[in-house]
Amino acid sequence: MLKELVHRGQDATGMAFYETRDDIQVRVAMSQLELDKDLEKIIGKYGTASGVRTYRGVGIFSFYEASVDMKSDQIADLNWEIDSDPRFCTHSLGQQIKVFKDKGSAQMLEDCHKISASGATHGIGHVRLATESVDNINFAHPFTTYLYPELSIVHNGQFTNYFKLRRKMEHWGVRFKTDNDSELAAHLVAYLMKEKNMDLEEALHVALDELDGLFTILVSTPDQIGAFKDRLGIKPMLFHEDDNGTILFGSEQICLTPVVSDVYASEMEPGEVKIWSV
Repeated sequence: MLKELVHRGQDATGMAFYETRDDIQVRVAMSQLELDKDLEKIIGKYGTASGVRTYRGVGIFSFYEASVDMKSDQIADLNWEIDSDPRFCTHSLGQQIKVFKDKGSAQMLEDCHKISASGATHGIGHVRLATESVDNINFAHPFTTYLYPELSIVHNGQFTNYFKLRRKMEHWGVRFKTDNDSELAAHLVAYLMKEKNMDLEEALHVALDELDGLFTILVSTPDQIGAFKDRLGIKPMLFHEDDNGTILFGSEQICLTPVVSDVYASEMEPGEVKIWSV
């Protein structure tokens, strides 16, 4: 599906998918391949890494992937400690989520990262044109958040109240890794769910009120996918549900055709929030 959207941008491509597995897995971007031992010192404070894979990506970053034998209630702490080191950026850490993102097209991502999805149930993806933020894969989508490491988002658009809302969230105690407004959206939804005990639908309705600008956003958790669009409704969001329970999303109908060749998709309404359970 992402290959069909290559014309929308080739600065970066990424995907988050959710697997049925028993272990906690981590994927981290490193500024240099030789930093893997330093990263393992951080991981070692929380557990033991096994099945380690390190490799160079498409662009200037290298990647570390491993299974970690650790307590699940310490995942958020490990996530933030890794991100506190400027040489590292956590792309995913959890028992179900796995995120691959890198510079270039979906084909380049597939060729370089040797992506495998073992028993995956669902996922979200993104192709990026870096219009207003740096061309850096740690600023690319999908975004995750230490507040709720199994949550991921992809976003099309921009928030006009980014700096005001970021200051408000920092006052709440939320910490930021990047200056990308999509990270803010991930933290906002996660904060509302974890700290305010909202379900995903409630959190997306509040986020719709908090965020100003032109945007569509997809949010995924291990058991739900949510979509919402600003009230002007300029940024596209198409969806299609078939009789077998398959649900497809996309910015253009062409990206749905590799799955359903004769698809006719529906457009989300301005200001609409939709939730699907997996």
